[in-house]
Amino acid sequence: MLLKFSKSDILNSSLVYPETGAPTYTILTRSHFIRPGDKDSDTESEDEAAETRRTIIFNKGGVSVAEIGWEGRRPIEITIGQEKVSIKGIFGCQSAILSYNVLGIPARFDTEFFWMAGPDGLTLLDYDSNQIKGQFHVNSLRVGERFITTPISGLGHDYLEFEPHPLASREELIVTFILMEILRRGRFNQHSDTFDRPKLWRSRSLANLSKRLRRGTI
Repeated sequence: MLLKFSKSDILNSSLVYPETGAPTYTILTRSHFIRPGDKDSDTESEDEAAETRRTIIFNKGGVSVAEIGWEGRRPIEITIGQEKVSIKGIFGCQSAILSYNVLGIPARFDTEFFWMAGPDGLTLLDYDSNQIKGQFHVNSLRVGERFITTPISGLGHDYLEFEPHPLASREELIVTFILMEILRRGRFNQHSDTFDRPKLWRSRSLANLSKRLRRGTI
């Protein structure tokens, strides 16, 4: 399946079929601020409040099919369909792949699949067969069946390409691609309009994941 983001902000965009332009999903993200209970809400400034965001993915019928909750720049909760998934639970339990310019995190739905992030892009790799099963094409021009990354920001579009998997819904693949792309941009300092300077996933709930990544360093 091949889908195109209609806007450069992947958290506020439609996913459309490139051939027809027909939308299949709409992604909306809204921010609000939570003020601590012991503060005077009449005098407290917005900077003193905790920013939260919620990304909601709607299908073409306008029904919410997935959500991502953010606290600042950190994802804190995920819902896919009727399933609530923890941050660690969205990935597999195998050893991760970590090096200077490659971050590989196992998929939860297949022990042979890894989300592979690097400075140049993001792929979903079948590690056993060494075949790419999905790819996030960033700021690219589509020429026939090829994608050419453009050196000028905004000249191309972002595309999401993936093969279906019997153990993962289309919505799960889209949600995980988005999470991994945000993580990739933060790790490799590729800032975008999505967040000012991503500093994602620095919470106590993700401490164990970080330790597991370090243990899997190669």
